[in-house]
Amino acid sequence: MAGALIAGVALAAWQVLLIPEPPVAADVGPQTMPAALVVLLGVLASAYLYQALTGRASDATHDSDESPLPGRHARFLNLVAGLAAMLLLTPLAGIGPACVAAFVLVARAFDSRRLLRDLLVGLVFVFVIWYVFDRLLGVQLGPFTSLLPRF
Repeated sequence: MAGALIAGVALAAWQVLLIPEPPVAADVGPQTMPAALVVLLGVLASAYLYQALTGRASDATHDSDESPLPGRHARFLNLVAGLAAMLLLTPLAGIGPACVAAFVLVARAFDSRRLLRDLLVGLVFVFVIWYVFDRLLGVQLGPFTSLLPRF
């Protein structure tokens, strides 16, 4: 697992390097926050790899009192469906509906049974984050939804 985390960090670092620099000189560019997160994840993944190699990483599968919770396959499928919703719905419906669908599916993966509440909370969070980045910071995420006409 530590190796998979390191590989994920390497992939993320490569993607951060592909982010173009802004045409105007700026102290904080579009690479700053993703690069900081990649560095943090790299440090955590390296620490986990070190623990795994030295035998200090805890493994719940060796504990006789631990066992997988029932429904683990359905929870995993909900997580995968959340990722698929992001990837498939973004070009079709826009970033807003895609992220709200992903939010609801991930909440369901964590055993939430309140669909309407999850939809509303997801819609508020996604809209606020989209508004801050797209409208206030000018990151150009595209329209919140392509399902409604632009005014």
